[in-house]
Amino acid sequence: MKVLFVCTANICRSAYATRRAVALTTPDAGLLFAGAGTHARPGLAMSAEMARELEARGGSAEGFASMPLGPLARSADLVLTMEEAHRSFVLDEYPGLVTRTFTIRQFAATLDDVPAGTAPADLVRTAYRMRGASPGDVADPYGRGQEAARICADEIDDLLAAILPRLTAARGRVQ
Repeated sequence: MKVLFVCTANICRSAYATRRAVALTTPDAGLLFAGAGTHARPGLAMSAEMARELEARGGSAEGFASMPLGPLARSADLVLTMEEAHRSFVLDEYPGLVTRTFTIRQFAATLDDVPAGTAPADLVRTAYRMRGASPGDVADPYGRGQEAARICADEIDDLLAAILPRLTAARGRVQ
């Protein structure tokens, strides 16, 4: 399953979520992660504050380069945006992704209602049918200092803790 995380510039939230998800899953989990920005300039490094948070938590920002939304969206099985505005942007550009695009908070909240044991292959389709309104955005830490980056990273970690085990194809593949 290909999971795409989306934010504005792909240097803070989606960059962190992508690299953190990689660090939290094993290579045989059946998950591929990518990140993109609705207004990203290609090739930028992850913000220094988010890179520090990532590295403190066992991930690596080495070699990271921002990417615009582009074709990454079309190939994703699941698109998780950091804000409702990003979700709207994705759907304006790619209306065919409506059944697999959620805010990250919306998807995590919906999983509470999806029956345990739902196969990962059916999870996104079931979540789409059961989804409600997004319970809010993940605040952008850009330019707001290390404390804002820490708060953002904590929030994304909590959301990933709810999402990744449900996406994993077999037990024991989330570290």
